[in-house]
Amino acid sequence: NKVDQIIEVSEEEATIGARNLASKHGVFAGMSSGGAFSAALKLAEQLTEGYIVAIVCDRGDRYLSSQLY
Repeated sequence: NKVDQIIEVSEEEATIGARNLASKHGVFAGMSSGGAFSAALKLAEQLTEGYIVAIVCDRGDRYLSSQLY
């Protein structure tokens, strides 16, 4: 039960992350997943080695009526 680090992402970064997951990786995910993906990319810029795990925790179909997709 230990948090190593908190990485903040903006709504815009989460949106871009979700769209990138869909268009570049074929993962149709929502805003929370886009935020996790964006945070993972930020962390990857800081690391020189190791692994990063980001959890895709929501689906994109819930956002079809929004401006996300």
